[in-house]
Amino acid sequence: MPVILQITLGSIVLLACAMIHILIIARMITHLRGHDHFAAHKSGRHQLISICGLFLVTLISHTIQLYVCAFILWLVGALQGYEEPIYFALVTYTTLGYGDVVLSPDFRILGAMISVTGIVMFGMTTAFLVGLFGRILGESD
Repeated sequence: MPVILQITLGSIVLLACAMIHILIIARMITHLRGHDHFAAHKSGRHQLISICGLFLVTLISHTIQLYVCAFILWLVGALQGYEEPIYFALVTYTTLGYGDVVLSPDFRILGAMISVTGIVMFGMTTAFLVGLFGRILGESD
């Protein structure tokens, strides 16, 4: 696959994953604004359950994005089967990169773009959670 096509496809994947993640985070923010789960009168148990729920939703968002990346790798023929594209997407998206499954030179740039996607999405999750915890801790003073 030509480099420009890999960059284009990788950029489309990044934008699709960003849209998924932004929509999910925006939905969580809307929900949090409508239902003050972290008000002082809420029990610690309620707040803990709310935080666990938020982590679960962000985990689901990242999982969806992993499947998007794996599907693209399978669709373009970079990796065969079911398990191998998912495994490669997982270790690449998380930037772990074991190196036991590698892409051919025709798809290396696409693999790097998946890694960039993971970095950006985890950064977005981190920013959301830091802002949320800052708000929770700031209100408890």
